[in-house]
Amino acid sequence: LLAAGHDSGMIVFKLERERPAYDIYNGRMFYVKDKYLRMHEFGSQRDVPVVSLRRGGHSQPSGLGNGPRSLSYNTLDQSGSSVLICSEADGGSHGLLTF
Repeated sequence: LLAAGHDSGMIVFKLERERPAYDIYNGRMFYVKDKYLRMHEFGSQRDVPVVSLRRGGHSQPSGLGNGPRSLSYNTLDQSGSSVLICSEADGGSHGLLTF
């Protein structure tokens, strides 16, 4: 949030979303913070980064813009875990992360 005030009033600019994209499955919450997909386990209160959202280890961002608009955990994936992240960057983009 950015606020600018002057004699005749005040203007407030909202720069980021108030509620980040997340999904909850089986006592775990998946969300994006600081260019990482993170997992929070409710039972143990453990919060760990799972996957970096940077391309190929370079310093360029993953193309998510200011952050994802939606995040969906794939509950049907029996071989591992996968998350679909959708963003409005570049006219709309998405990425499937497996871990």
